[in-house]
Amino acid sequence: MVAKQTQNYPANENVPTVSVVGAGLMGASIAVALASSGIPVKVKEIDDAALANGMKNIDGLFKRMIDKGLSLEDAANRTSLIEAVHSYEELNHVDFVIEAVHESLAVKSKVFEQLDAVCDKECILASNTSSLSITQIASFTNRPERVIGMHFFNPAHVMKLVEVIPGVRTSNATVHIAIALGIRLGKLAVKVEECPSFLVNRLLSRYLNEALWLTQEKKATVEEIDEAACRLLMPLGPLALRDMNGLDIGLAVARFNFQEYGERFRPPPILEKMVEANMLGRKTLAGFYTYDGKTRKATSVNPEFLGLLNSINPDKVGRITESDSLRLFLPMINEAFIALQEKICWPDDLDPALKAGLGMRKGPLEFAFEIGLANCLKQIEHCFEQYGERFRPAQLLKRFVWAGKTSLS
Repeated sequence: MVAKQTQNYPANENVPTVSVVGAGLMGASIAVALASSGIPVKVKEIDDAALANGMKNIDGLFKRMIDKGLSLEDAANRTSLIEAVHSYEELNHVDFVIEAVHESLAVKSKVFEQLDAVCDKECILASNTSSLSITQIASFTNRPERVIGMHFFNPAHVMKLVEVIPGVRTSNATVHIAIALGIRLGKLAVKVEECPSFLVNRLLSRYLNEALWLTQEKKATVEEIDEAACRLLMPLGPLALRDMNGLDIGLAVARFNFQEYGERFRPPPILEKMVEANMLGRKTLAGFYTYDGKTRKATSVNPEFLGLLNSINPDKVGRITESDSLRLFLPMINEAFIALQEKICWPDDLDPALKAGLGMRKGPLEFAFEIGLANCLKQIEHCFEQYGERFRPAQLLKRFVWAGKTSLS
C-alpha cells in the first residue's frame, strides 16, 4: 500500500540491518514485522532480564502466528533473523534503529544520547513515539537530520499503518528511507507533519472524548453509545476501546492533548473519577464494563461505574437519538478539517490513514461528504451554541460549504 503523497517514493531503499530498542509488546511486535519482511533485526533492552522477557514476547507472537496458519519452517526462518544484543556497542554497524521504549521524554532522551554516541554517523534513528515531539527528541543527538518518527499501530505486525513524522531538521533523504522501509513492511506509510499526537491519535482523541461527554450527560447507555459507533463506522465502540487500552493511559493522553491544544480537547471529569476509583478497564477487570478474570471478555456494564456516574449526574439516562449518534463523530470530522488547514498530511491520505489505523469502514472526510458538508456544518454550529469550544467550526469546513464542494478534488 502506498500513500498518495508518497506513491513515487522508492520501495527498495537498502536497509540491510535494523535494530529495535525496547522489546515490550510494541517493540516485540515491530521486531516480528521486520523479520517477517526478511529484514535482520537486533533487539536491545535495558538489561538482560528485560531482554529475556522481550524475546519471550517475540516467541509468543510467533506462536500465535503459527496457531493462525504460519508454517513452522517460516516461523523458524523469521525467528533466525532476530538477534538479542546486550550492549549499545553491538549496534555500531546497523543502518536503522527504531526506538520503542516507554513513552517518556526522559527515558527516550537517554536512549537517543546513547544511540547517537555508538551508531554509525549514517545510521537513521527513529522513534515509535505516539505523541512526543520528534524535533525535541532529535535535539538529544548530533544528527537531527537523521532522526524521524515512525509511529506504528498496535500490534505492529498486523496493523497496516505507519505514520512517518519528520522533525524540523529531518532531511528529505531520511524521510524517503523511512517511508521505503514502511512500504517494504507492507504498511501504508503516511507522511505526517509534526504536531501533538500526530494525525490518527489526534482525531481519535476527539471522538473518544465526545463519547465520554455523551456518557457523562446520560444521553444514552454505555451499550447504546458503543452500538451507535459500531453501526456507523467503527469496529469497536469508544467505551469498549477505552477499557481495552486502559483508562489510566487514556487520561494521560487526554491531559497531554488538552495541554497542547486547549479547550476543544478538554476531557470530561468522569475520566479522572474512574481512574481515581481504579476502574481502568480490562487490566483491572472493571471499567465501563466488567470482565471475566480468565477470558478477559466483557460480562456486563460495570455497576460500580453506574454508581459513580450517578454521583456526578443524577439525571435519568436517555435513549440515543440520530443526532447523538452523529455527534459522536462531529468533533473528529471538524478536527480533520483543522488538520487539513494546518497541512498536517496530504488531503488524500487522511481517510486511508484513519481506516488503516483504526479500522474505520469510512474515513471522517468520506463520511462528512456522504451526509453532506452543509448538514455537518449546521450540526457543528448547533453544538457550538450548546457546548462551546469543542465545536468551534473549522474555517476550512465553512469555506468548503460556501464553495459548494462535494469532494476533496
